[in-house]
Amino acid sequence: MIRRLGVAARGAARVAAVACAWLLAAGCVYYNGVYNAERVAKRGDGKLRRNEDEAAREDFRLSAIHAESVLVRAPTSSWYPRALYLAGRGAALAGGCEQGVARLNALLLVPTVPDDDRVRATIALAACDLRQSNAASARARLDSLLGRLPEGESRRQARLWSARAALAQGDLPAVDRYLGSLDAGLLPWEVVNAALAARDYARAESVVVARAGAGDFRSEVTRTVNDLAAAARFEAAGRIVKAYDNTRVRESDRARLYYALGAQLARTGQDTLARRTLLRAEALVGKDTLLRSDVRARMLLLDLRRAESMPAADSILARVDSSTWATSFARQIGEHVLLVQLLRGRDDPTGASAYLAGEVVRDSLRTPLLAQALFSSFARTNGSSVFAPFAWYAASLLRPDSAERWVQRIRTEYPASPVAARLRGDDPATAEDYQRAPDLLKLRWGEAVRVWSDSVRKLRTRAAPRAP
Repeated sequence: MIRRLGVAARGAARVAAVACAWLLAAGCVYYNGVYNAERVAKRGDGKLRRNEDEAAREDFRLSAIHAESVLVRAPTSSWYPRALYLAGRGAALAGGCEQGVARLNALLLVPTVPDDDRVRATIALAACDLRQSNAASARARLDSLLGRLPEGESRRQARLWSARAALAQGDLPAVDRYLGSLDAGLLPWEVVNAALAARDYARAESVVVARAGAGDFRSEVTRTVNDLAAAARFEAAGRIVKAYDNTRVRESDRARLYYALGAQLARTGQDTLARRTLLRAEALVGKDTLLRSDVRARMLLLDLRRAESMPAADSILARVDSSTWATSFARQIGEHVLLVQLLRGRDDPTGASAYLAGEVVRDSLRTPLLAQALFSSFARTNGSSVFAPFAWYAASLLRPDSAERWVQRIRTEYPASPVAARLRGDDPATAEDYQRAPDLLKLRWGEAVRVWSDSVRKLRTRAAPRAP
């Protein structure tokens, strides 16, 4: 009896083994294809939930490859619809829209596809619409979903892609409606860039300030501060800087914001506020020696703007350390100072070179107090020069409280000059020195610039890092 039971058991085992082999032969396609496709797709979905869209692309690409093996090897398998979904969605989200769209369109014709898969497939098709520059079609697909989708990841993805499509169309108000308070990863920065391109500064500011509240700092923040300040929207730029100053963003990043704002304030002559802003940047800079040197280079310009004589300017320049001189901004200042020194040191009885030195200080160094001092000093010591009335007039424009007195001096002491003629409302071309003055300036400028250019070229070659 026991022997008969043993024989029967062995027979059943053989039948089970044959059955299992048959089932494995039929099902290995699923386990080796669909299972692997599902696994990497889930990994990609996890990255999408964390707004790591670029990182997810590789996972979806691998998912599509695994699923395609099922479609090729088992076209009549019961797993075919699932493989079709994984292959199409994976290819679409990885950027392979030609293959992805074909697979997804075929999937949507299958009546037994679950609703959740249909929704995710439609979102993937909308992503391809957008990648193929058909934002209107993408919005139409997604709008048809948003009205009925419950809260969840699919609805979040639909809102994100709807916002991207609206952004592609330049419909920034719709972007705001789609996003709401959604945590949208990189998309807000895309909105910021689009708003700056459209000069919609209020929208750019509002989005950046909102990201500051989330502690999200990117290079676009500095660009926004620069663009707002360049458009003379200093208060808006200041609000962004202040918003980040109240967050846990790294001190070096906050220092860069203060530096960007301070540099723009200095550019527009708001020296007091610029100095205060740059000092705040220096206090936050920490171990970033390059940024500290850049800050000090901007402070150098502010110090020079306080100088009212060349000895005072020379004293300021003598205190600058080598790391500050190594910055491009400080080198520009140094090169302009060199040109001023060359012009002032030339033996030029006409006074053209000395007058040009004042113009370089005013227009290139942008230090009006020093320029006014040079112009007025030149006019006092070179009263017989053809450029004396020009110097008095240039000084009057830089020092309004003395302007009336110096203009009157031009009228009384140089009535035949082109400057006096212009002040009277006459044609300056009738003045004797009308053509002589610009000809002399052109000649002396050309001579000085040739020497200066050669000196600057040698200095730059000496400062350039040598190849190892």
